[in-house]
Amino acid sequence: MKQAVRNWLIAAIAVYGLYTIISVAFFNHAKPAILGMPPMLFWFTVVPLVTPLILGGLYLLDKAVNPQWDEEGF
Repeated sequence: MKQAVRNWLIAAIAVYGLYTIISVAFFNHAKPAILGMPPMLFWFTVVPLVTPLILGGLYLLDKAVNPQWDEEGF
């Protein structure tokens, strides 16, 4: 159980970091445009597409680590 909680905390910190740390560190400028958008707008368009991939990977990892927690058991 401790490993599952640790994995979920890592995923939550990763998603939080995408919205806060990465955006400020790498996309907080006005030029050059990426796909016709300012970099910050581009990043906030991409992050909601990346977040489900992170959470899906976490789900698969959690399912592999805890095989007794399948969907039919709930």
